[in-house]
Amino acid sequence: MCYNKSVIQKLGELQKQYELFKPVNEKDAFDELPLYNALRLQKLPIIAERDGKLHAFKALWWLIPHWSASGKPEVTAFNARVETVDKSRLFAPYFKSSRCLIPVGAFYEYSADEIVEIEINGKLKRVKQPYLVRMKNNEPFALAGIFSVWVDKKTGEELPTYSVLTTEPNEVIGRMHDRMPVILDKRNFKMWLDPEYQDTEKLKKIIQESYPASRMKAEKVNAE
Repeated sequence: MCYNKSVIQKLGELQKQYELFKPVNEKDAFDELPLYNALRLQKLPIIAERDGKLHAFKALWWLIPHWSASGKPEVTAFNARVETVDKSRLFAPYFKSSRCLIPVGAFYEYSADEIVEIEINGKLKRVKQPYLVRMKNNEPFALAGIFSVWVDKKTGEELPTYSVLTTEPNEVIGRMHDRMPVILDKRNFKMWLDPEYQDTEKLKKIIQESYPASRMKAEKVNAE
């Protein structure tokens, strides 16, 4: 999957589209948005159940396990593959009971077969052609993720972090990349967000199904 995404503007956009998110009231999680090129290692809004209620809160896009001694990124953990997420020492505990949704308006993918030249600091550089990928109706959607909350033992301060799950690409993404983020259908939101639901085989089946290409579109954008 690509390394950046476009974050939706406000919580209200989601609540208009998805009834499940109506009780969520943390509008401050969406402060300083929109971000049209959100990058890994940034703090971005996610939605997850904590203490029996749905909450929206900012989390670092790079999962740091709760047992980390340093509380800093030490291994590559911004994405997690659905094929191995339930077997990974790092990811499996969170896949079982700490799942989240990452609301986005779009994401970017880069085509290795299309190379364009751009000027950087007066020099020409060859780069992959970027595409903006979104829904055909331009409405926001949700990526499937897993999250952790690291706690500083000295201060008690919490640092929520997350990974985006990736799967086999559909026809829209397959011509550009061999992976794509898991886009979760809204009929599976409630199950995915329920930490008490721990049937990992069924969860894997849901997220291994590539989102229908017929609902998506990809448009070339400027590489600069």
